[in-house]
Amino acid sequence: MDKALQLVIEMNEWTWNRFKADLSDVTPEEIDWRPLPQANTINAILKHLRVEAEWSLVSLEHGQQSPYQDTASVEQLTKSIPLDFARNLRELDELYTRFIAALRSTTLAALKEQTVLDQVFPGGTPHPAHLLSFRQPLHLALHWGQIRTIRNLYRKTRGEPERYFPENPTFPQ
Repeated sequence: MDKALQLVIEMNEWTWNRFKADLSDVTPEEIDWRPLPQANTINAILKHLRVEAEWSLVSLEHGQQSPYQDTASVEQLTKSIPLDFARNLRELDELYTRFIAALRSTTLAALKEQTVLDQVFPGGTPHPAHLLSFRQPLHLALHWGQIRTIRNLYRKTRGEPERYFPENPTFPQ
């Protein structure tokens, strides 16, 4: 296997496994809690990730034949996914596992030849498929940080110690 592709696969696996581990003990109260009325909940973020995972997987598997090549098709996909944390986490796990398997079964050369319309919203531009293999864990990691922040804020509002790095010397009290 190409070393660059192996590195991307390992990055996807590591990010996904750590993300899942951090959600393994989320409480029902945390799922729909928000620090501000207009803020996202963990539930909403997970639904977004679930939608994006399907979109990215289908793009990787089918390239230009993907049914998600315009705003309307992505909006239809989004509307079809319920706001159901347990279901979306289970489906996200299945989709991410398939995404990694699809990466394992391809080559870097094949990825570079395939172009996907991974960004279909106004102002977006098509991305080469091989960048999709990097974009997926980067996107997951960005929302993972958001979820960790929500979980820390949730605990702080209840007088509990932060869950992540409660005594980090780079963040003095």
